[in-house]
Amino acid sequence: MLSVENIHTYYGRSHVLQGVSLAVNKGETVALLGRNGVGKTTTIKSIIGFTPPRDGRVQLNNVDITGKPAYEIARLGVGLAPQGRDIFPTLTVRENMTLAARGAAKGGWTFERILHTFPSLAQRLDHRGRKLSGGEQQMLAIGRALMTNPDLLLLDEPSEGLAPLIVAEIGRIISRLRDEGLSILFVEQNLAMALGIADRVYVMSKGQIVFNGTPEDLNGREDVMHQYLGV
Repeated sequence: MLSVENIHTYYGRSHVLQGVSLAVNKGETVALLGRNGVGKTTTIKSIIGFTPPRDGRVQLNNVDITGKPAYEIARLGVGLAPQGRDIFPTLTVRENMTLAARGAAKGGWTFERILHTFPSLAQRLDHRGRKLSGGEQQMLAIGRALMTNPDLLLLDEPSEGLAPLIVAEIGRIISRLRDEGLSILFVEQNLAMALGIADRVYVMSKGQIVFNGTPEDLNGREDVMHQYLGV
């Protein structure tokens, strides 16, 4: 589904990603873990086209999307719920979601199906984005991404700033999307949540991948957990 091959991404002269390679198979849920500031969000931005890599290659369904503008990458089947959610604060829940609607016949993520997945949004359709709680805004960000009917869903810090009960609910929602066969790459600081959901995990440090394996593999590597995740 997704192949990231030896990408190097810069902010000005700052060399942030230094040869990052990772993959997401069809129907697989993959977590990207690491401390703050190691390049996880930059990896997401490099895939979606916000900060295109200077070197290396990104492929989606065997199509080279390296350097393409973000709107073209989205049209090719990548949905994004970004860090900070970035919903439209003055638009209602209904307007935020319908604005993103595309390709329902292809993927089957209709407005009604998403409301069934996020029942709390169904009760707030006419509420403006700024009136929602943090958890509701995160659900809206994921729902809006699903409205594009993506082949690959990117989630950047979906549990960030949320209360434990809401984090658990977001985890259940991601698990449900995984069980429905959606391909997912997500960045997450909540280690327990990530390891409970992911099929495979990558760990980053200083712009490089330092570990790749299953959650069980990572749990067996106390050195990696301590050195790179602070556990």
